[in-house]
Amino acid sequence: MTLQLPITSQRKASGITAKGLLPFVLLGLVGFLVAYPLYSLVLTSFQINEFGRDAVWGVENWFKIFSQPRIGRAINNTITLSLTRQVISIILGVMIAWLIARSNLPGRKWMEVGFWIALFMPALPVTLGWVFLIAGRSGLLNKALYELPFVDGPVFNAYSWWGIVWVHLMTSTIAVKIFLLVPAFRALDSSLEEAARASGASLLGTVRKIVVPIMMPTILVVALIGFVRAMQAFEVELILGAPRNIDVYSTIIFRSMTQEPPQHGLASSLSILFFISIIPLVLLQQWYSRKHQYASISGKFQHRTQDLGRWRWPLCVMIWALLFLMTIVPFACLLLATFMKLFGMFDMPQPWTTNHWINALARGDLPRALWNSLRLGLLSAFIGMMGFTTIAYIATKTKFAGARALDFFTWMPTLIPGLVLSLGLLQMFTSVQIFRPFYGTIAVLILAILISTVTIGTQMIRGSLLQLGHELEEAGWAAGGSRFYTFRRVVLPLIAPSVAVIGLEIFATANSAVGIVALLGTGSTQPLSILQLVLLDSGKFESAAVVGIVIMVLTVSSALLARTLAARAGLGRHGV
Repeated sequence: MTLQLPITSQRKASGITAKGLLPFVLLGLVGFLVAYPLYSLVLTSFQINEFGRDAVWGVENWFKIFSQPRIGRAINNTITLSLTRQVISIILGVMIAWLIARSNLPGRKWMEVGFWIALFMPALPVTLGWVFLIAGRSGLLNKALYELPFVDGPVFNAYSWWGIVWVHLMTSTIAVKIFLLVPAFRALDSSLEEAARASGASLLGTVRKIVVPIMMPTILVVALIGFVRAMQAFEVELILGAPRNIDVYSTIIFRSMTQEPPQHGLASSLSILFFISIIPLVLLQQWYSRKHQYASISGKFQHRTQDLGRWRWPLCVMIWALLFLMTIVPFACLLLATFMKLFGMFDMPQPWTTNHWINALARGDLPRALWNSLRLGLLSAFIGMMGFTTIAYIATKTKFAGARALDFFTWMPTLIPGLVLSLGLLQMFTSVQIFRPFYGTIAVLILAILISTVTIGTQMIRGSLLQLGHELEEAGWAAGGSRFYTFRRVVLPLIAPSVAVIGLEIFATANSAVGIVALLGTGSTQPLSILQLVLLDSGKFESAAVVGIVIMVLTVSSALLARTLAARAGLGRHGV
């Protein structure tokens, strides 16, 4: 034993944290990739002439932010819409994630797969499905309700404030909470819950007083990421908010960048203001995580499910009903729309046709976009799982002097709206000599996806690492294992479910992302999501619905395949 103790001390003092170059290389690379677009935005915010010409500097763009009433209304809509759906989704997400990971809920394995599918279903196709169903007087459900004697007008309206909230909840807002929280709940030691139950606490009281406080750092990360992403959302608001003049922060930025001539300076000023307003929330989260770190996995880890008693089947029915609304309903409506001559028009003679499918499959750009989406998703997921795990480990489990800076840099991309981050990356690939040869290649899109997902990837893996007791690594070091060997044989198997989850999230983002790749994808590298946006922008809703079905089939198949591979690889242990 006397020979092993110095080895442990030496491992902790002289490993990768002290002598290795990797932490410094990662800090420099991540810092450049996230700071340069921000630097470009700051410069552009003071450019008052048209973008691309010799710069004329001024502060007019900043004055416009505070002088235009529509921007004030958009900021108010952004905050209220984001807070409303985040409060609803975090409450439901925590409850459902705990039920799936910790209870004897019937069918919980397939429920988790169902929420994976709901997360993978992209926002634009799902939004079109709900428009088809509840779009005012033309919505299929509203037309059916007109037959009732006491109904005079549309009961539901997708083109409204609550319509926007509803569609967001039915897309990824709830699903992503469950997707990210289930692995963390599954890693919680059952002895903590059993001790509370033995002391007389009820099941609800145990969750409220024991589980939630222990999981609060992870819940806080998920809630903050969800809130920031909610404030950046623009596809749903752009489609559903326009008829009612409901603007949000991101749609103002989008219109500023797409109008003629584009107002890149105003869009950049709005983005910088957004960035500044979010920084305090990030600092608050980091402070809270440092002050409230709980190691819930140790050498005595136990995992046992909690008995729900008579509530098993009522809760089962409610969750399956929610999944039905999130997956089957929008898919069925969108599929029905692909066979209509005109989107949502049932009253015309012979409304059905197969021409949209024939024309879409005959298009040369559809197979190319499909291949681009597959390449983009698989390569981004593979690189992201390796890179984000490395970054999270260095920032969490080492004594690297720049660990805090590295962690902060990973937060920065998610603070900038995807469209404007896309603009910053475009400027980087056109103005920095070393990057110019890569413009117009799939590598540019992969980098954009990795930058846009670095926050959620590193923070969720970091949350899993924080749950690991230090004695697990110390035991490996004491046995003579190197830091890399201990990481590969001890740490990685424990966090593998979370890493797999992040890989799936990256793949889903790559297949559904619009804003982050909107300015970077050329004709030869255009993925399916951008092809669908082009069709929607040109008013071809029926063809866009066909592309949406292709995206949905691709993502659902990927989710089911990933679930099967994860189970065979042993990632589905502990009751998955």
